[in-house]
Amino acid sequence: MLAQLLISGVALGSIYALIGLSLVLVHKSTDVVNFSQGEMATFSCFIAMTLLTKFHLPLLLVAVLALPIGAALGVTVERFVMRPLTGSSPVNALITTIGLWIVFHYSTGWIWGYDPYRFPSLFSPEPIDLFGAKISMNSLGTIGVSLVIMAALYFFFEYTREGTAMRAANMNRRAARLMGVRIGRVSMLSWGLAGGLSMLSGILVAPLIFLDFEMMVSVLLKAFAGAVLGGFNSLPGVVVGCIVIGIAGNLFGAFVSNAYKDVFLFVIIVGVLMFRPTGLFSGKLVRKV
Repeated sequence: MLAQLLISGVALGSIYALIGLSLVLVHKSTDVVNFSQGEMATFSCFIAMTLLTKFHLPLLLVAVLALPIGAALGVTVERFVMRPLTGSSPVNALITTIGLWIVFHYSTGWIWGYDPYRFPSLFSPEPIDLFGAKISMNSLGTIGVSLVIMAALYFFFEYTREGTAMRAANMNRRAARLMGVRIGRVSMLSWGLAGGLSMLSGILVAPLIFLDFEMMVSVLLKAFAGAVLGGFNSLPGVVVGCIVIGIAGNLFGAFVSNAYKDVFLFVIIVGVLMFRPTGLFSGKLVRKV
């Protein structure tokens, strides 16, 4: 039972990590905390459901299309909603993302209805026997897909020109602009990557919980929690923080109380941040004057 809880916790944490990474990518490149990221993922997942049910596309093909569809939605939001706010007060961008949360939330219900839907899983429902423990193929598959995506992100940031430009803009946008980095392109790419990651996380979590217009609310909160716990300025820290959230929630829910596991998680986060406000894996912020 412990092995099952640990592996399913890692799987849930991997899903949280994909959303957490999307939040941090946008924040590091634009200084915007996108509160609508979860609702964008929900909206994208309903597009995926339409492709499955109305156009009868294979599930695997829909999963492959998740990244470009989510990226297209993210780029559209950045180009037509967020870019006109460039240079304005950060509060304006914050309020705009909250407004986008409301728009996507209720637009999803208005277009597709408010009833929950079953969403098929990419993986077999039959568990496998691993050292005497019955392990869900969905958990193992989710972990595998998440690892592949995270490895691809690592190689993108380390070995591509666009990734290098994004890292430069993350460190110092003004200096990067003086060196020829197109900041607008970096912002658009960040929103596109974030949109693709969030849609993929939605497709992975939808088979575990019914697909409905509120399905990503809890996921987004836990992704925020994991990002803050690991350090909002550290991509590896976000991944570790989200996996810790997934495992801790599973263990507390199984052995103590499932009803209060979310309370327990946020109590831990508050306790950690009291002693390390920047998160467990984020360095101290230094401002040059």
